[in-house]
Amino acid sequence: MKFGSITTPIITDGLVFNMDAANRSSYPKTGVTATDTVGNVNGTISAATFVDTHINAFDFDAIDDEIDFGNNFNFGNASTDSPFSISSWWKMDNYISFRAINKVGSSSSEYRINTLNSGLLKFTLYDGNHSNYIGLVSDSNFSSYQDNWINVVCTYDGSSTAGGCIAYVNGSVIATSANTAGSYTAMHNLGRSFKIGKSAFSSVGSGTNGQIANTQVYNRVLSATEVLHNYNALKSRFGLWVEE
Repeated sequence: MKFGSITTPIITDGLVFNMDAANRSSYPKTGVTATDTVGNVNGTISAATFVDTHINAFDFDAIDDEIDFGNNFNFGNASTDSPFSISSWWKMDNYISFRAINKVGSSSSEYRINTLNSGLLKFTLYDGNHSNYIGLVSDSNFSSYQDNWINVVCTYDGSSTAGGCIAYVNGSVIATSANTAGSYTAMHNLGRSFKIGKSAFSSVGSGTNGQIANTQVYNRVLSATEVLHNYNALKSRFGLWVEE
């Protein structure tokens, strides 16, 4: 076994957003702007710092750090939802309350991927307010992943059911349970910003504590085979062993 270089590209079919701290077109190692290399959407970096190593990532301190890409990547119109997938590489300094991907507000939201105060992974789609939602929650907390680089992928098939949500870690499906409340029809386009890091209603000190190296958004459901392909394409960058 050995540490290898990336020999295959990630899947690009349906890719609508790609932010990668190791890609100089996405971030030139300086400044307060990170750029999506697919649609050239600019994100404003607030307080998060660039970690210049062989991995390259943004570090978030759980206080006020975030990257804000504005009102983009909406997948519901209040009547129907569209399928989507989100993939991101994290290293959690604290596995509790890791607020990785957010399109949320203080009283109404679209979707988010985060860990809870219990450390469980949660993928949530909101029907406007916070009383009506569907999604999933992992059956086990993420304590074993703390201080290690992991690839988290969440997919949603647009069916308006919790059963349409799947979560993966390091290329494999993880055990989850449905997480629902109220009555759900579809997400609303509320104009919420797509944020990597702290969410709009995170209290100071409860936001993302750790590093995020890259994030991709797809406008379709990635298959299990495709999720594994993307993981294998990037894992050696993050110090994970590859077979010769």
